[in-house]
Amino acid sequence: MCREVVRCGEVPAGTGTKLAVNLYLCTMVAGLAEAFHLADRLDLDLEVFRRALDSGPMASAVSAVKLAKLVARDFEAQAAVRDVHTNTRLIAEAARAVGAHSPVLEATRELFRETEAAGLGALDMAAVVTALERWDAGRPG
Repeated sequence: MCREVVRCGEVPAGTGTKLAVNLYLCTMVAGLAEAFHLADRLDLDLEVFRRALDSGPMASAVSAVKLAKLVARDFEAQAAVRDVHTNTRLIAEAARAVGAHSPVLEATRELFRETEAAGLGALDMAAVVTALERWDAGRPG
């Protein structure tokens, strides 16, 4: 939930605002998972990586929580992969309806689709990192 009520204007501006904000959230967590995955593949100290990210300009409440989950491999759901995948579909439909190109969203959707297809839909959205791990292991989807 938000810290404050934000009046968005006439209907359906509230729904549009939610979809636009969720686009940022979904792509941000997918980007975080990809950065974490690279750090892991580079054999970096993941706690040091976490501290570096948390102390820089990209730090946020979401990145702090999700990065801690990635480091601990704690995928207990706060926001389940299947729900996030559904949200990415709704966002994509809204974008197409108004002719808004969204290539980062499409890449994000594919990661969440593959994670859900692997039977991990009930896990936290941070589990999207497993799609990257499967790709590296030569086992897409």
